[in-house]
Amino acid sequence: MKSDEQREAHDARTHTFGLAAFAGFAFLFAVVAGAQQQALGPPTDSAAVERGQRLHVQECGFCHGANARGGSGGPDLTRSALVQNDENGKQLGEFLQVGRPDKGMPRFDLTPAQTADLAAFLHGAIYLNANRRLYKILDILVGDAKAGEAYFNGAGRCSSCHSPSGDLKGIGAKYEPATLQGRFLMPRGRAAQGSSPDPLYAQPTSLRATVTTPSGESVSGGLVRMTDFEVTLFEPASGTMRSWLRNGDVPKVVITDPLQAHLDLLTKWTDADMHNMTAFLASLK
Repeated sequence: MKSDEQREAHDARTHTFGLAAFAGFAFLFAVVAGAQQQALGPPTDSAAVERGQRLHVQECGFCHGANARGGSGGPDLTRSALVQNDENGKQLGEFLQVGRPDKGMPRFDLTPAQTADLAAFLHGAIYLNANRRLYKILDILVGDAKAGEAYFNGAGRCSSCHSPSGDLKGIGAKYEPATLQGRFLMPRGRAAQGSSPDPLYAQPTSLRATVTTPSGESVSGGLVRMTDFEVTLFEPASGTMRSWLRNGDVPKVVITDPLQAHLDLLTKWTDADMHNMTAFLASLK
C-alpha cells in the first residue's frame, strides 16, 4: 500500500509530466502550423512566378505538364514532398543538379536565379491548389479568331496535320474554351469525355518505337520502357507486350513522337498566339 506522501508525489509527477507533454504538443502544433502557413503563403514576386512558369514549360513541361500537374510519364510536382518542403529553391536545386537517371529524369544545370524562379512558380501552384476558392478562370476568349486562323495555317503549321473541316470539325462545341486550350497545348494522355484513359503506351499519341532485330524482323508499337539493357513496346495488333535485351545498338531502336510538332511549339507560344488560337478553335462549331 502506498502512503499518502507517496501518492501525493506520484500525482505531482504525473501532473508535471502531463503539463510537459501538453507544452511539447502545443509547441509541435505551433511549429507545424507555422510551416503550413509559410508553405501556403501567396507568392510575393509575380515576375519570378512568370519566369519560373516559362522555364518549367521549356525544361519540364513535356514530362510534368505545362501546369506542373503531371504529364507524359512525369508525376504531379505540386504533390511532391520535396517541392512542398523546399526553401526558396535550396532543396529543389540540389535535387536538380543530380536528377534521377534511374527513373529517366536527367540532371539540370540551372543557375541559382533560375532555380529560385522555378521554385516560386511551383510554390505558387501549390498555394493555388490548396486555396482553390481563390482560383478563377476568367474569360479566355479574348483573342482574335482571324489571327488564330492565320497562325493555324501559317507560323504554327497546324494545317499540315489538322483540318477545321476534318478532325477538328465541331471541336469548339465539344470542349469548353479552357479545356480546349489545354488540349492543344498539352495533348498527350487525355481521355475521351466520359471514359477512363488508356495507358499512355496504348494511346495513338504515345511515343512510338520500331525495333529491328539482326535477323531483319521489324516490330512497331507504343513505347513502354527503354533502358540501356532492354526495350519493351506494346504491339497494338496483338494487344501484347514484347521485350528485347539490348547490347549497344543491337537491336536497332528508332523512336518517333507523333506530337513532336506540339512539343516544338511549347517554347515558342506567345500569350497572343495562345489566345488567338483558342478563339479560332472555339469558333469551330
